[in-house]
Amino acid sequence: MRLIPDDPFPEIGHPYTTDVSADGRWIAVSCHASGRGGRGRIVVYRASDLALWDQIVLDQGIEWLVFHPALPVLAVGTEDGDAFELRGGLHLYEPETRRRTDAAIDGAGVSALRWRDARRLEVTLARPVVDHVDPGRVTYTRLVCERHDWRGMTADVLTTVLAAPGMPVEVDWSGIKGPDIDLPQRYLTDTAAEKGRVWTRRSGAAVVEVLRDGRMLAASRSGALLECWSPDGTLQWTVPAPDEQGQRSGCRLYVTPDDESAWITVLVGDSSDRRTLLCRFALADGAQLAELRLDFPVAIAARTDGAWVARDSRELFPGPRWPPNESVVLTPSGRQLATVALGESDSSYDFPVRRSPHLLCLYGVGGGDVMTGALEKWVVRVDPHGTERLFPFAWDDSLGRHLRGGPAVYVDDDAGPGLVHTCTAPDGTHLVRRAYPGGAVVWAHRFDAQVTGVDAHGGLVHAVTGAGAGAGAVTGTRAGACELLTLRAAEGTVVRRSELGLGGHVYTPTCLSAGPSGDLVIGTAEGRLISAAFPLRT
Repeated sequence: MRLIPDDPFPEIGHPYTTDVSADGRWIAVSCHASGRGGRGRIVVYRASDLALWDQIVLDQGIEWLVFHPALPVLAVGTEDGDAFELRGGLHLYEPETRRRTDAAIDGAGVSALRWRDARRLEVTLARPVVDHVDPGRVTYTRLVCERHDWRGMTADVLTTVLAAPGMPVEVDWSGIKGPDIDLPQRYLTDTAAEKGRVWTRRSGAAVVEVLRDGRMLAASRSGALLECWSPDGTLQWTVPAPDEQGQRSGCRLYVTPDDESAWITVLVGDSSDRRTLLCRFALADGAQLAELRLDFPVAIAARTDGAWVARDSRELFPGPRWPPNESVVLTPSGRQLATVALGESDSSYDFPVRRSPHLLCLYGVGGGDVMTGALEKWVVRVDPHGTERLFPFAWDDSLGRHLRGGPAVYVDDDAGPGLVHTCTAPDGTHLVRRAYPGGAVVWAHRFDAQVTGVDAHGGLVHAVTGAGAGAGAVTGTRAGACELLTLRAAEGTVVRRSELGLGGHVYTPTCLSAGPSGDLVIGTAEGRLISAAFPLRT
């Protein structure tokens, strides 16, 4: 497996705070990559070669980090909770030995840290004011922890130090100064440049597609609207992010069957009135070819002969209470063939099906209040003349009706035509093969983590699991977070599972695409693509 792009600090995702040890040997970065359950994460690098040294994962959000003014000791303050209850901790980390000392604080979060000098650490604590009429207020206290030597601290000693009485204070946040490096992105860019390398912050990949010639397309939530990478990992062209106010990528991508062009959604307007600009780009050089405007936020379904559907995704907040717009059936060039009514379609109806000769969607059936999710979901086949119900999305009454769709792929092998799809139920996330078009279950697995990407090639089904725990596996394989699993498509047996770890870091997968040779490209929350050669065949 290899990373694309192969630049410094690939583990970071989005950097929040950066500090450097007094001796200049260590760089600490608090950062975020979506899908990690809200836990705080600090990445520590060697300044000499920018190599990953260690990662610190904490159960609470990181509020502050700062190195000791003379020693290689990093102090970290954390906080978690709500308007009625806070909890936090003070953590000391020594990079030379990778030693970490943790002290929990009940009823308060650590909002700020400051070294007054080599002996004294100033800790600002936040405690909530429990007021059901006017929630959200906090009071602050400040205590000064003093030690002759902050190295080798044990947890009980650190807890005792924190037990010192604090003084109530009014905090002027405008006067609170954090680490000397106030602009982490600029610092990381400059640090990489000093080593003759290039680093820019990258948003998490939302969708990837591998073309027949091996080139890779990637779209992210922010940053570039669309990127094209060569098979060797060289960036060929970029479509920049929309520069008009109120526009952002919708991350819905449709590649035409001839691999000559692609359509991508650009959302226009605010969350209460969102519309879509569908933009078509040439895949040779990224030049824009056409655009269509639709008065609703678009989700895309496509079939292998080129027909595709722009559906009202209902991506609005607060949720809409008017009927959804009719979906538009289009040709690869963007010519409208027809409109069809596909009914309710909030985010739980997402159902992107790869490699399908049919237009397949989820459709809500039944009465009741659609805003409560009471409609029963069915898999339907769409054509310019209307829809045909195929089978209920639920294959077992115990799953309930509150089901969410997800990535899927159409397969056709010795077991006949089938649909391998994900389904998230209250009891966990499932990957299921259904006979097509009847819907009988061929095999099913339940996972301990969300399935974020599915594709198939050469009799194999590949799936990646992002972060997020489920209830445990009942049947089949037990898959944890951040793994690549490969199953035989016909019977669902697992032939390979591996953690997505490279260079000491486990990446969080967000999407997946199989190339013409069966090799895989995996998009990650850290904004990198993982290219995985895959020699297995059935």
